[in-house]
Amino acid sequence: MSKTRNRWRVAAVVVMGSLVTAGTVTAASAEGPRPEFQLPFECGQKWQLNSYDSTHAPALDMVREPQADTEGSLVIAPADGVVKQSFDASAPGKDAGNVIQIDHGDGWFTTYLHLQSRSVQGGESVSQGQEIGRVGHTGETANGVPHLHFEQGVDSNGDGNATWGEQGSERVESVFNGVKYGTTGETWRNVTSNNNCGS
Repeated sequence: MSKTRNRWRVAAVVVMGSLVTAGTVTAASAEGPRPEFQLPFECGQKWQLNSYDSTHAPALDMVREPQADTEGSLVIAPADGVVKQSFDASAPGKDAGNVIQIDHGDGWFTTYLHLQSRSVQGGESVSQGQEIGRVGHTGETANGVPHLHFEQGVDSNGDGNATWGEQGSERVESVFNGVKYGTTGETWRNVTSNNNCGS
């Protein structure tokens, strides 16, 4: 598995949104096929996924169904990988809160913002279904609303990183359990996690 990819800046909230239009990165830009990603939550949990407008999509803001159960929910790896970065971006001018990015190999990455806590450090190998953190509302752009800002991304320029958090970055529409999410202006209700459900 190759170690690789990164970057940041955010415009996320459970009440706003957007999608990359001009210069959209495509999954074909990756070096290999997309991993079989699952939702980054425990088996059987139901989540609402929101893409919002073209400045936010294809990133997704995720809240649990019911939304009151969102804060503190366990976040687990959607596929095997190596932690590219794990840091607190809550300082002035860095408003994403607790951030984790995982390199899943072959140019594929996932990025998580506004976490309440982080359970993994940079360079650590993770397996699908392994705890990586908990959902929170850290960072100014969370607007005090508990949710997980989630992105799938590809290293389209081959520099070993995948930029994230803003329009024009290397984020792409997300696929979980073979279903695509991230179309501009869409909300998906009661999406059930199949992560770590066994055979």
